[in-house]
Amino acid sequence: MVSVITSFSRITILSYIIIFTIIDLLQIFEPKFSEAVSSVLTTIQAVMIVLFLCNSVAVLYFAKEDFNIILLAVFQLGFLVITAILLNSLSVPASKALINNVLLMLCFSFVAIERLNIDKSVRQLINGVFSLIMAVAVIYILRKIPEISRYLLAFAVIGIMALLAISFIGNVEYGARLSFNVLGIRIQPSELVKLTYLFFIAGCIVTFKDFRGYLFSTLGAAAHVLVLVHSKDLGTALIFLVAYVFLTFIAYKNYILLGLEIGGAIVGGIIAFNAFPHIQTRFVAWLDPLSVVDNQGYQISQSLFAIGTGSWLGSGINNGMPAKIPVVVSDFIFAAISEEMGAVVAACLIIIYMCSTIMILNMAFSCSNSFYMLVVSGIAVIFGIQTVLNIGGVIKFIPSTGVTLPFISYGGSSLLSMFIGFFIAECSEDLWRTAKGRRRYD
Repeated sequence: MVSVITSFSRITILSYIIIFTIIDLLQIFEPKFSEAVSSVLTTIQAVMIVLFLCNSVAVLYFAKEDFNIILLAVFQLGFLVITAILLNSLSVPASKALINNVLLMLCFSFVAIERLNIDKSVRQLINGVFSLIMAVAVIYILRKIPEISRYLLAFAVIGIMALLAISFIGNVEYGARLSFNVLGIRIQPSELVKLTYLFFIAGCIVTFKDFRGYLFSTLGAAAHVLVLVHSKDLGTALIFLVAYVFLTFIAYKNYILLGLEIGGAIVGGIIAFNAFPHIQTRFVAWLDPLSVVDNQGYQISQSLFAIGTGSWLGSGINNGMPAKIPVVVSDFIFAAISEEMGAVVAACLIIIYMCSTIMILNMAFSCSNSFYMLVVSGIAVIFGIQTVLNIGGVIKFIPSTGVTLPFISYGGSSLLSMFIGFFIAECSEDLWRTAKGRRRYD
């Protein structure tokens, strides 16, 4: 009975995700739908989200025979509904398509983590609830602060001091200082510093509308990146560097500066490769993982085996062996999804991430305020590059960087920063108006 349900669910889950993805593509490439048509499309997507979660939970329940799975699913659905309601009420106008994308990513997170470890799935839901509360609080605070770009120095000091603290007293994980523990809770400050970093860069550019803005943003970005390099957290350093390059190019549109920045990044990458043995180890594992499969190449080899075993339609939820992949719930969760749900679902998930990045960029470029336009552009860049780095490392397209997959990987700090960034993007056009004391619907 269980095998029949699991086999049948491979097709139904695939159908839900394909329908969702097609609608996503329609809304990206044909954005001029009438309000009625857009409402119908987003409603269909919402139905696909619910069906996907219920179908996946049903398979897990019959496979594990644990009623806690059903109970947890009820809370997960409630959390998704509350998230959607809050976003629709806070943002004017709300991008329902982007909201649906994030809700689907959260469903993937709940299902993939629950399949591997139900206790961690409970903690991920708690992380989500906390992140939602904090994101709403941040939006209310930002609405009360006029001309927030003036506080650029405070954002720089907060970010650099937090990174410095980690670089000296943080716990060493996989060769880098990434986090510290507070009352048994693991905190990774670099995830939240991504947002203060964007506020600082945007503040420099908007406050100093000449070369000083570029100079100060460059010095600040260099300070952030150098501290991250000192912590050997080169994956996050790369994200910060790419965000800086994109934001300065969007603001100044200077190809000479762009060329100098890219050249400097390449030189810095070569120096880092020669300076840090754990980076060289990752390159060895990337180039030929099977030659070091008993050591450095074990993780990527298991990831590739899992993806290959799943083939196009997947082995079925709870039928694979994703637990064999080290750190699977965080860094390599995409491999677990690919193995049990198939390469087609994985490809659709990549398209959904691509569409989400484009949607956030569209929000940025339609924002009336220069500061929030740059901040939201940075959020889109960080979201996109982090996705590329994570999935690229999982499929052996690039060396593994140890960054998380947005909204899906297990981890409270990552989920919190993504929630806050997403809420800021959704509410960006409204934030500066309310902070100025204007009516929300002017």
